[in-house]
Amino acid sequence: MDSADPGDEILVAPGTYTENIFINKDNLVIKSSGDSGDTTIVADDSSTYVINIQGDNVTIQGLSVSGGLHGIVLENSKDSTLKNNVVYSNLFFGIYLSNSNNITLENNTIYNNTNGINLVFSSGNQISGNKVFNDTLGSSTHNIFLNNSHNNKLQRNTVSNGDYGIAMRYSNNNNLTSNNAYANNRGIYLTLTSGKNTLLDNQVNSNLMSGIILDNAGSGNNLINNTVRLNTATGIWLANSSNNNLNINNASENSKGIYLQSSASENTLSGNIVNSNTGSGIVLENAGSNNNLTGNIVDSNVNYGIYLVRSSNNYLLSNNASRNSKGIYIVDSSGNKVSSNILSDTITEGIMLSISNGNTLSRNRAFNNSFGIYLNSSDSNNISSNTVTSSRRFSIGLCAASNGNQIFDNHFNSTYNTRVRNASNDWNETKTKGTSIAGGPYIGGNFWEKPDGTGHSQIYNDTDGDGITDEDGIIKVFTTENVMDYLPLVAVAPPVVPAANFSTNVSSGYAPLTVQFTDLSEDATSRNWDFGDGNNSSEQNPIHSYPIVGSYTVNLTVYNPDGTDSKTAVITVLEEGGNEGNETEILPTANFTVNKTGGYYPLTVLFTDTSQNATGRSWDVDGDGVEDSNEASFAYTYTSRGTYEAKLTAINANGTNIKTTTITVEKKSSGGSSSGGGGGGSPESAQNVEVKELSQVFITNDKTIKFNFVKNATCVVYVEFDAKKTAGKTTTIVEQLKNTSTLVSGVPSDEIYKFFNIWVGNSGYATEKNIENPVIGFKVEKAWVQDEKIDQSSITLNRYSNKTWEQLPASLSGEDNKYLYFTAETPGFSSFAITGKASASQEKTATEIQSEDEPDNSEENTGDTGSEAEQETEPEKNMGMPGFEMIYGVAGLLAVFLYKKK
Repeated sequence: MDSADPGDEILVAPGTYTENIFINKDNLVIKSSGDSGDTTIVADDSSTYVINIQGDNVTIQGLSVSGGLHGIVLENSKDSTLKNNVVYSNLFFGIYLSNSNNITLENNTIYNNTNGINLVFSSGNQISGNKVFNDTLGSSTHNIFLNNSHNNKLQRNTVSNGDYGIAMRYSNNNNLTSNNAYANNRGIYLTLTSGKNTLLDNQVNSNLMSGIILDNAGSGNNLINNTVRLNTATGIWLANSSNNNLNINNASENSKGIYLQSSASENTLSGNIVNSNTGSGIVLENAGSNNNLTGNIVDSNVNYGIYLVRSSNNYLLSNNASRNSKGIYIVDSSGNKVSSNILSDTITEGIMLSISNGNTLSRNRAFNNSFGIYLNSSDSNNISSNTVTSSRRFSIGLCAASNGNQIFDNHFNSTYNTRVRNASNDWNETKTKGTSIAGGPYIGGNFWEKPDGTGHSQIYNDTDGDGITDEDGIIKVFTTENVMDYLPLVAVAPPVVPAANFSTNVSSGYAPLTVQFTDLSEDATSRNWDFGDGNNSSEQNPIHSYPIVGSYTVNLTVYNPDGTDSKTAVITVLEEGGNEGNETEILPTANFTVNKTGGYYPLTVLFTDTSQNATGRSWDVDGDGVEDSNEASFAYTYTSRGTYEAKLTAINANGTNIKTTTITVEKKSSGGSSSGGGGGGSPESAQNVEVKELSQVFITNDKTIKFNFVKNATCVVYVEFDAKKTAGKTTTIVEQLKNTSTLVSGVPSDEIYKFFNIWVGNSGYATEKNIENPVIGFKVEKAWVQDEKIDQSSITLNRYSNKTWEQLPASLSGEDNKYLYFTAETPGFSSFAITGKASASQEKTATEIQSEDEPDNSEENTGDTGSEAEQETEPEKNMGMPGFEMIYGVAGLLAVFLYKKK
């Protein structure tokens, strides 16, 4: 070194050199001329450093360094590099940085030193790709240790067999990314006000104590997307550490998943997966306040999903705690807010409060637990707007020492809803205007339901329409052992507000430009088009011409009795001609709609092209790169679970454009549910609906219910049945179709007058358990009878059920100048066709096209009604009268039928 000049590169031949090297010059490169590991520097004096660097911009590469007090030491150095070195069997430190900044430590192997890499008052360093380990695990060993060192980056390092894998104290703003810490006592350890550090994408597994520990650490640390598994103690442990963020980490198969202890306050835990831990999932013990647990998945832990003990004023929001011993267990804690969580399939309670007062439980959903909610010696808690269903023992239980709790606006639906040991709790609040959990206009008591339909809220009426059970104006109070609800609720369907939507065949073009507008709105009974040029239309699918160049904002406003909605789009009209070569090339704009984006397999999805300026198209909806169709609208059935990218390529002479969406197909899970009347809905393709009409009636049991369609928009005049169960305000939808329903295969054999669908309330309501004696009143134009030479006595109503068309005899009930009026009894409501037989021979042809690869699933109920409870229904439980239930899922567009008539 004495004769070296700055800028020299010193090549060291392979061999073993016994000496201590001191470098106090800048800009030197010292590296082995052979392979890594065959050039060894052994300390001549083992009481000092093997290599001591006090210069800047020094590179040490490819050397093996051993036998000293420390291996390689950088003091007051900057911009230096240690690369591909092997540093081993030094007494204290393998690589030691003191007051050294902007140093690069890359791909070094450091082992069998008391401490591997140690930084003291050293900042801005890059430590990447190093392997740091010991042959045996000793106490007080640190593989990588940061002390009073800031703004360092540790990336892709592997640390093992140390007391501490990576440790830091008094060290801030460091970034630890994609490191692997395993088989240490502690994986990653932050202490003594180490704050604002980022731990991202690290693997911290199989450590003998805990994975990641913040003990008396500072604030502002971010732990993001780390995997912390199979650690003997805790996955992630915070003690006396506040204002830290733990986001989307996976803390599974540890003793405890995530553990907050000893005044750990104001920490945020969000989106973490905390599964299959041998103890509990997330634990707050003697923690401080204002910890926020949001959107975590806490599944299949042996003890508790989320456990709070002596931890008050915290927030548990939108977590999913399933298949644990208890879902959420709160002991000796007050002032916590537990809201919008899902608790399911626990061995004991979904939510339990024990010796815990003044907590708020709201909008939680608990199903298939032993008890949905249980209070043990807990007072003055507010329990409201929760949905508790399918409890194996009771929906809610209170021990004799639980007093002064207010329990209202909850939905209980279990065979046994209450086990309450004293009468000192309130089961309703004062009648208050607002939407109740059952959809009524007032908040008061609870909605009491049972799976067999005999719950209080199911068997009593609501004659004044306020959403509270009464008969002849007198409230029917719900009473059972130690429970008296003075304002029990009944189900009231929410209003069905229309959703405006439309497509155009072009969005731009040369003047004069003719545009076809297609109304794709849902639940609309009327509409108004404003074409942006002073012209309007109330037609459903108008054609409008723009003769003048310009940009026009088109507005579609749709209406029904419950409200309005609007959608706009811009039509651009261009001037054709101009200088040669300056014409605007109009490219296609790909766009399409789907009737659903997910569900249980086999899942049939209807794809409809709404692209603009396209002359052709190509669909690849299963992500295999092979075209599945080039039709404007087609159905595809997904037969296995998975996430599929559905792609449409729109084509014209000027180019192509692509749009994609994701279809999620799941396996159907078991579980019970309930169903009521409600708002209704339709799985029919909007493009196949010629016109629809809605009617709303309040359904009470033991009454004859009649839905009149007074606008005369369709061929259906009324729908009538006798109610066996109260369902509240319910909507019935009639859709008169342009062609055969997309939900059926085949057609009746006679002449077709009209195809239509009838949907009554929510899926599963219109069954023989809830209604009886259903009748449809419909009308037929005399002009059709005359023109088609129909034998009037042959007019029949046909219903599609169990993959076949069933004829339902119709009786003539009257006539006027324009129509014949008929009535027909029906086993249920679904898709229908009105037919008649020609008295003279009529030419009729039908061509059926069916995909060979597509199974016939027309009977499957795979639709999404929007009801969480409905998604759990086991279909075999409602099969008393085959086909009676409403089929809401689009089972598949299996056939296309073409008709030709004289």
